[in-house]
Amino acid sequence: MLLRIVDRLRAARESDEGFSIIEVMVAMTVFAMIAAGVAAGIVSTMYLTQDNRSREAALNLANQTLDAARSTKDVFTLDDDTSSQRVGNQDYTIKQTTNWINSDGSDNSCGAGTGVLAYKRVSVTVSWTNGTSPQQKNVVLDTLVSPSSAVSSANASTIVVGVRTATGSPNSGVAVTITPVSGGATSLSNPPAATDANGCSYAVGVTPGTYTVSIAKAGNIDKTGAATPSATVTTNAGGVGNASFLYDQAVTVTAGGPLNLQDGFSAKLPTSLPLTYVHDDTVKTVTTTSTTLFPYAWKVIAGAYTATCTDVDPTAWPTANNLTTAPSIFTATDGSTPGYNPTTATTATARAPMGVFDVKMGGADTVLVATVKNTSAVTNGDPGCNPSTTYSFTGMSPTTATTIALPFGTWTLRGSTSLGGLLSSNSQTVAANPNVSNVNVSKSGNVVTLDPRTVPTS
Repeated sequence: MLLRIVDRLRAARESDEGFSIIEVMVAMTVFAMIAAGVAAGIVSTMYLTQDNRSREAALNLANQTLDAARSTKDVFTLDDDTSSQRVGNQDYTIKQTTNWINSDGSDNSCGAGTGVLAYKRVSVTVSWTNGTSPQQKNVVLDTLVSPSSAVSSANASTIVVGVRTATGSPNSGVAVTITPVSGGATSLSNPPAATDANGCSYAVGVTPGTYTVSIAKAGNIDKTGAATPSATVTTNAGGVGNASFLYDQAVTVTAGGPLNLQDGFSAKLPTSLPLTYVHDDTVKTVTTTSTTLFPYAWKVIAGAYTATCTDVDPTAWPTANNLTTAPSIFTATDGSTPGYNPTTATTATARAPMGVFDVKMGGADTVLVATVKNTSAVTNGDPGCNPSTTYSFTGMSPTTATTIALPFGTWTLRGSTSLGGLLSSNSQTVAANPNVSNVNVSKSGNVVTLDPRTVPTS
């Protein structure tokens, strides 16, 4: 028995067998899983520590910014501001926004309201991005800064001036002038400063009364085209008077040919044809080929558009008899207005849709005179134009057809041999021009109708 045990021990000692490859792989996998978990825990701890340090640094930056705001001697100098700062290896963006809070509870950038200027709210947002996540992290702190007692005096008043651009953003650097008019108003001892980064300017300690507030900045106009617009403001003791302006860089607009005439073709325009520019309730009619406008996206209409002369506007023609005005006349698929095309920040071109057709004069006539026939709406859908308008074309040909353009509407045509001469001929030959879209030309005697409505294709 003893010999058998010795033989087995000797056989086991002398055997070459070890762990199988499967056993090794299982052991390595178990070890890798344990190691990965430990490594993930270490990395997570490092990231959490880094995030806490970043957040602590951001809080310190936000508190420093608020402390600087509270220590500002003149609260009116507190404006919106954005800056950046590096702490350690981390970059931070510091954004400060300011709003006035009035005693009536209103909260806005310039402090416009019915009460006195009670506080200025300063909000600071510190943002950063670190390796834990690509998502931006923020720390936000607010404070209220009280203005000097002179602002909220029970006997004096404040005038707040706010200036915005066409897009609604602040217009800074605008000079402000305030002059007394009546009601006990007196000249200001300290002229107001130019508008700040929020587009605001203030006059404090103002004697209650009525004042004229005017603004000025090189190259800027308001929506009516005024370079130095003004407003009347009346203040009461302890109250705030407000003057708000839309004011922006003027755009020089040059008029071109008809919008609905194919490129490469031209049409003869009548002498002194006005163009009307429309944006919401603002309507401006000019007779020159170049003018300055507020930087809106204007709708351009050929002719003098008014409340009683609407047939020049293609969209004013009613849908009837299976006819409809093509929507692409004024609005493209991307929402832009094709007739108004900005070319630079301060220049643009304007083209209006028009009634374009061919005319061949009769006899020896070289002058064509077109006069509005319908001064009120008629059954054919023409909205009418009152008072009647007359346009002239010189240099017309009695031997070949001339392509001309008129505002939409119904026109009486007469010919003459000279401008201002006796109008007797009405033997013109009128035909539609194949190179123009969105216009139907119909003639009855010496009356031609230029209708912007078309038959839908589907």
